Amino acid sequence: MTYLPYFLFVMYILNCGRTITQAMFMNCDHSMLAYRFYRQPKVILTLFIERLKYVILINLMPASVIALGLPMLLYLTGGTAEPLNYAVLFVSIMTMSVFFSVHSMVLYYLFQPYNVNLESRSAVYSIVNWVTYIICLLGIQVHLPTLWFGSAVSAFCIIYAAAAFVLAYRLAPRTFKLRA
Repeated sequence: MTYLPYFLFVMYILNCGRTITQAMFMNCDHSMLAYRFYRQPKVILTLFIERLKYVILINLMPASVIALGLPMLLYLTGGTAEPLNYAVLFVSIMTMSVFFSVHSMVLYYLFQPYNVNLESRSAVYSIVNWVTYIICLLGIQVHLPTLWFGSAVSAFCIIYAAAAFVLAYRLAPRTFKLRA
């Protein structure tokens, strides 16, 4: 009941947001970013939300298997004295998946790291991805009760998603551009 932080790293590994954003850039954005209308705040936020739905849906597929299987496995192996832990396991795995989807998209929109050759040209993007990896890797070392960690990670994910929408709306019109 103290190994839920381990799944932070598992969800990080399963996240395919980075690959999807590369595909979005290659298949659409590298051409469309040359047009001014494509970088208007309303267009950016609308596109951000639509793409985010797609990324979340893709990332929720493996997450839902884990989110359903983990409480079931817990129950079959003896269960827990606190029935709320079953719900916390499910919700926290799902919110971690949503967090990594939002994280990938907001980094893409705020730092748009790729040039036309799909080479990463943003040092900040690379540093933030590296720090995210390290934090997730360190999660393996943490042993907190499921209720505490699950509640904290779920709350953080909700706050992070709200902040991401605001940042994408305000900053992406200046930062979402082609790199040389």
